[in-house]
Amino acid sequence: MNNNSLKQHLRWAWSITQGYRSKLFLYFILELICIGLSLAFVFLSKKAVDTATSHGDLPLKWLLIGIVGSIALNVGIKGYSGRMMEQIKLMLTLQLQRTMLDAQMLSIWQLVKNWHTGDIQIRIQTDCEEVANTIANTFLSFILTTIQLLASVGFLWYMDPMLALMILAISPLFVFSKLYFRKMRKLSKEVKEEESNFSKVLQENLRFRLLIRAMGIFPKRREKLLASQHQLLLLKIRQLNFSTYTQGAMKVAMNAGYLIAFIWGIYRLQAGQISFGTMTAFLQLVARIQSPILALIAYIPGFVRFRVSADRLLELQAGEIEPQVTQQRLHETQELRISDLSFRYEDKWVLQNLNLSLKVGEPTAIIGPSGKGKTTLIRLLLALLKAEKGQIRLLDKDGERELTASHRINLAYIPQGNSLFSGTIRENLLLHVKEEGAMDMQKALWLACAEFVFDLPDGIDTVVGESGIGLSEGQAQRVAIARALMHDGDIWLFDEVTSALDKTTSDTLIHRLLEHGKHKICLFVTHDLHLAEKCQQRIYLD
Repeated sequence: MNNNSLKQHLRWAWSITQGYRSKLFLYFILELICIGLSLAFVFLSKKAVDTATSHGDLPLKWLLIGIVGSIALNVGIKGYSGRMMEQIKLMLTLQLQRTMLDAQMLSIWQLVKNWHTGDIQIRIQTDCEEVANTIANTFLSFILTTIQLLASVGFLWYMDPMLALMILAISPLFVFSKLYFRKMRKLSKEVKEEESNFSKVLQENLRFRLLIRAMGIFPKRREKLLASQHQLLLLKIRQLNFSTYTQGAMKVAMNAGYLIAFIWGIYRLQAGQISFGTMTAFLQLVARIQSPILALIAYIPGFVRFRVSADRLLELQAGEIEPQVTQQRLHETQELRISDLSFRYEDKWVLQNLNLSLKVGEPTAIIGPSGKGKTTLIRLLLALLKAEKGQIRLLDKDGERELTASHRINLAYIPQGNSLFSGTIRENLLLHVKEEGAMDMQKALWLACAEFVFDLPDGIDTVVGESGIGLSEGQAQRVAIARALMHDGDIWLFDEVTSALDKTTSDTLIHRLLEHGKHKICLFVTHDLHLAEKCQQRIYLD
């Protein structure tokens, strides 16, 4: 993981606040007013005590009214500003999570394969929340606390410079050393990395829970999860111990400072060098000085976690993103032409100088052993991958053009394996299109040999679970075919479309697809030789 500089983190954090800066500024101003009211309360309290114990220059009645008013105003403003801050944190978190999610959803294939879903989930959930909380709350609170500290010290200096000097001299400012930051950042980084590792194992165990039981490997997978959980626990305890010991030492120093300053104040009061009002104000100001110092100390782990989380999110966002373009509908697509197409994964070539012409009404089968580029060709046609060299061009009645991601709307794609989403069958069918007449849906289901859905307890409104749980593999595959057909693209891309079907259903499906696809460009990636024989063009990749 890259360690970005503080300047880079701050610049990135500033960019995230766009759209919320006016609200953050208002919150800052309201909190400054609260600091002013707090000091006004201390000043009025001093005056009230002095007036009650001797003859002051202001009426006690108005001083008490001022005290009550400052408290009431402070409470009201604090309540409003606190609610505003929670709203800003929530909105910032959601916006940052959407940004990171979009970055992963639109990442190019070479980056997608480098990230584990469990790792991405933990970064989007916890790291985004950590960053948003720091930006919206901790940064401003740090500045406000510093202002409150300086204002309180200034007020105490005004009343008694020696007391102010004593409080500051014994404050544990050593905690701001680089050594503390470095140690906290190292521990936070280790915890975050182990959280991601734990999330990876957890996500896989949940996703493949039935397979794990079927294979009889539950004890080993459970052992791996417990090992990761134990390691995470040890790291968090180390982090907790370091934080507890350091903050404990700081609090001891602060309490020692308070006792020394208190004893000094008592002697000065006894000697008549300060008034009762000054002593009362001092006791209040000590809390207003010590609390900010302790708060500033407590912010340090938060800043460290922010920098670690920022590194992790910047790493997540650093990859190449597919630009969002307007989808372009083709008109009466006639041909898809592949010329000298070559592609490799790292140093391994899977396609080299492939030439192929796919035409309307001439279904093509791509056949070959695994690992020879069949699925890669599908990804190239879907513009999910970029070829090393060569071209893919489309020809319709308006002319010829290079195939790009903007033409994806013209392709109906049926992937290999179960690709249904949790929800109803109807929701799955209508992912590509707006709901239209039932006849269109019925026709798509008939073409896909998926009429069985009407015999389910709730028909097409039957709910299926994650990855189509509730349907057999063959049933889920046929619903996925119907979903693609409802997209009504000019180009059909089928990846092992008959892999989960029995021969009778397979034969019926092939017949219906080829009959209905006479006016489409059809490409079948398959190991099914019976299907390949039905196609006019057969390409062997070896």
